[in-house]
Amino acid sequence: MTRQQPVFTVRLFYSYCHKDARHRAAMERSLAFLKQEGLLKEWSDQSILPGQSISQKVREEMDRADIMVFLLSQDFIASEACIKEWRHAKQLSQRKSLFRIPVILRDCAWKNLLDSDDIKALPTDGKPVAEFTYRDTAWQQVYEGIKVVINQLRNTFTPKSEFIEEIEKTDFLSQQHLKLKDIFVFPRLSCYAPQTKDGQVQGKIVINREQLLKKKYTLIHGEEMSGKTALGRHLFLSLVEDSDPVLHIDLEQVSGRLEKIFSDTYQRQFNGDYTLWKLQNNKTLILDNLSSSPKLIDFIVFAKEFFDRIIVTLSSDVFNSFFRDERRLADFVEMKIEPLTHKQQEELIRKRLTLSDRNEPVTDGYVDHVEDRVNSTIISNRIVPRYPFYVLSILQIYEGYMPSNMSITSYGHCYYALILAHLIKAGIRHSDNDINTCLNFAEELAFSIFQYKNKCGTNEFDFDEFVTKYKENFVLPKSILNRLKHRDYGILTEEGYFKARYAHYYFLGSFLSKNGKKYQSVIEKMCEESHMTSNHLTLLFVIHHTNDNQIIEDILIRTICTLDNIRPATLNHDETKKFSSIVAALPENILSRESVESEREKERDVRDIHEQTDPGDDMVKTDHGDPVNDCYRILKNNEILGRVLKNKYGSLERKRIGEIIETIADGGLRLVNFVLKDEKEIADCARYLHEKYPTGDINKIRNFLQIFSFFWTMINVNHIVSTINHPEIREIVDGVVHRRATPAYDLIGYFSRLDSATKFTKEMKKELNTLLKKHDDQFLKSVLSIRTQHYLNTHRNDVRIEQSVCSVLGINYVPRLQPRRMVKKEG
Repeated sequence: MTRQQPVFTVRLFYSYCHKDARHRAAMERSLAFLKQEGLLKEWSDQSILPGQSISQKVREEMDRADIMVFLLSQDFIASEACIKEWRHAKQLSQRKSLFRIPVILRDCAWKNLLDSDDIKALPTDGKPVAEFTYRDTAWQQVYEGIKVVINQLRNTFTPKSEFIEEIEKTDFLSQQHLKLKDIFVFPRLSCYAPQTKDGQVQGKIVINREQLLKKKYTLIHGEEMSGKTALGRHLFLSLVEDSDPVLHIDLEQVSGRLEKIFSDTYQRQFNGDYTLWKLQNNKTLILDNLSSSPKLIDFIVFAKEFFDRIIVTLSSDVFNSFFRDERRLADFVEMKIEPLTHKQQEELIRKRLTLSDRNEPVTDGYVDHVEDRVNSTIISNRIVPRYPFYVLSILQIYEGYMPSNMSITSYGHCYYALILAHLIKAGIRHSDNDINTCLNFAEELAFSIFQYKNKCGTNEFDFDEFVTKYKENFVLPKSILNRLKHRDYGILTEEGYFKARYAHYYFLGSFLSKNGKKYQSVIEKMCEESHMTSNHLTLLFVIHHTNDNQIIEDILIRTICTLDNIRPATLNHDETKKFSSIVAALPENILSRESVESEREKERDVRDIHEQTDPGDDMVKTDHGDPVNDCYRILKNNEILGRVLKNKYGSLERKRIGEIIETIADGGLRLVNFVLKDEKEIADCARYLHEKYPTGDINKIRNFLQIFSFFWTMINVNHIVSTINHPEIREIVDGVVHRRATPAYDLIGYFSRLDSATKFTKEMKKELNTLLKKHDDQFLKSVLSIRTQHYLNTHRNDVRIEQSVCSVLGINYVPRLQPRRMVKKEG
């Protein structure tokens, strides 16, 4: 007989009375035979005295046992301690693959003990051992019965519940335990398509789960907190669910002989016999946290002999530094984890919201509110990457530290919570001294990096030199510096740069706010060049940290004075008649027959396109007085002022809030008139272009200019709305709109109400009806109708309300298709 690798453990329980104890030797001989055959790793027994308290050590041994054998008799059943252990074993069997085997020693009420449990008793048919004429026959049946159970265990490759519980844990800021499957969204994986015959790379392609699992060998890399580990765990859990053979190994914990690593890993993760498991086909190995250690390359190469599919996750820094051109991994396909799309982000938000304690339904409008908060923190991937960890952490921060209605929306506190969580996870103590030491060091470092880059124009900052100079003025324990550079949770790289952009801008803003007088010229220059992305982002954080309203005043004045030779658009008939041909071509009815879900996905695809085409610093000129700079200055200043409204509305006077709202709106409306403000300018521009390019059709040129002017107008109006759209200041916005009373302000007011609505109400229908009667201009009527229909397309509303709104708009109601999936708590 071929001996198998023993992996199973047995725990034996019996009542310590004379009649039962004398059977113990026979039972132990049966277990000894099974161990000799290589079917058992170990076994141990536990006699239970009446009234005995079972030790914690015995409980721990029960927790790790695969089989528990109970010698049942009248004395066992009458013992409270024995019954207690029987019940504990039953509880264990409900959450792990544990076999309970009752062996009937003497006639007793054992069927009452088993009750509804589907368990077979030994000897055969539960005949008591004491009633056998030949006791050896009874114990032979016990031996054979336990052997059958062991062989069944050997061939049952089920995952161990304790490992599944461990791997389902989520790693993000949370005040409640959430399982990975509850919130997982498959990430955006990209890889380069194979080269064509002429050697040209075809470009990036996006990979889904099915495509990924078709690959034989895969290297998946991503930035810090991009979700590499979560992806590996998700793949493991999904393969387990499909009953596919798979192992998951954290390479940080790999040690010992290579073959033994697989067997030890299997025994931690699965039930069953490893020697039988490894004979299966289509085995998958998932390796997490690949580092630069040469031994790990040897391990991966060795693993190819045993596994049909290997998936390795590692950081992008490690990949680019050590493995991009690694010859021994040439047959691995490279994939990269990209930030989530807006569609994926919405899916993640909905999953998280359905798990919250909210009693209200998760309506599309409420999801919009939450998305707005998240996007305002992420800022188009420029300051926080749109990875699941950050999205979930931002949601948890608001849920845990903000009121449920999100009336407190100081985004700077959100960044601080993220930074603090990283410091604590890196091992920084909660004490004020240690935290303050970290914050002070980070502030000084951020400003030094800023100064060096402005002075030298390069990123070759000497971190060691900075630390030396810093220690001349401040105390910095080496342990804190090491934790700041912690590989997983530290906020600094090994070279001394901030891992996350939000951390750099947060600390730079904090430094400048504390040293505003000393570095007033620096702040003034940032305000002057606020069209530059880096200055714009820094000013956002300076304003968050400071109590000095002078910066707000400076931004206000510069916004008011920019393009001040152009009057704000009113969008009255004289200004909008240039759109007459465009408006005439607009469809009256754009209600979609597609589901709301489908329409929302389309809308988020458009957001992705806009985000990808958003210009950075390199796209903006810096010449003083350049009109392009003036446009960007208004746009960026409006974003800064919008953040002021979100962060500081509670400490600003209502009059001041109104001034900021008006400054934002007038700035955006000046941009509307900055380009082709009337029919004459369009006609003049068309003639100029036709003279320069005489082969062009002047009517087509004029039509193109009209279309461009129309979209430019709507883009700027929508930008104004998104900037001032905060429910907390709705009353003040309405007051400004009522006081200015231009068609443009009426549009801003109505669009703002639409964007802040959780659903379309009767009051909103009444306001729409009033505006349509107030304005006889076809442009206003058309854009009001289109914007309202777009809202109906992308939000689930009461059917009766939608029908009545369609009646107000003079269009036919269109019943829509049912969505592909419905989310719990959906309104």
